[in-house]
Amino acid sequence: MLQVAIGVVLILLSVGLVLYLLGLLLGAARLPLGALVERRRLQWYEARAAHGDRLLEAGALEAALAAFRSALYLYPANNRAFANAVANHHTGLLSRFIVAADSYHGQRVRLISLAKADRLFHERRALQARYLIARANRSRRRQRELERVLRANARELRMALVALAAEIQAARERETSYPH
Repeated sequence: MLQVAIGVVLILLSVGLVLYLLGLLLGAARLPLGALVERRRLQWYEARAAHGDRLLEAGALEAALAAFRSALYLYPANNRAFANAVANHHTGLLSRFIVAADSYHGQRVRLISLAKADRLFHERRALQARYLIARANRSRRRQRELERVLRANARELRMALVALAAEIQAARERETSYPH
């Protein structure tokens, strides 16, 4: 009977040890896998922006602007290097909107929403930096608060880009209706 009890205890200890080791392995693999998923997701959004470039070159302004709007990456980054990559992607998106406006209107068009979108992108970059600090400090309350503010910023950004695209299209329609 004693041998059976010792055998059961040893089996339970070995199962516990195996589960502990699996937990360590999965915890170590989670960070690289999370970074891989994050990188792949950003690449998909970058591909959307590149698709918009091709549409713009083909003269499909409305479709290009829709592709640029859909290329907006709104997920919080998990490290500083990736946050910089996202900020660079957003700068590229804003540049694409400017190119779309310039290709049809030259320097004559005023885009009020452009300044708002630029301001919101800068705010997002600052919010992302504060979010990373909160993650490093393991402040769950502050992280949740910043996630809420990031979501509000995302809503405003989407609306600003819709307004920007509408301004570009309206200026194009004015240009075709009243050529100079």
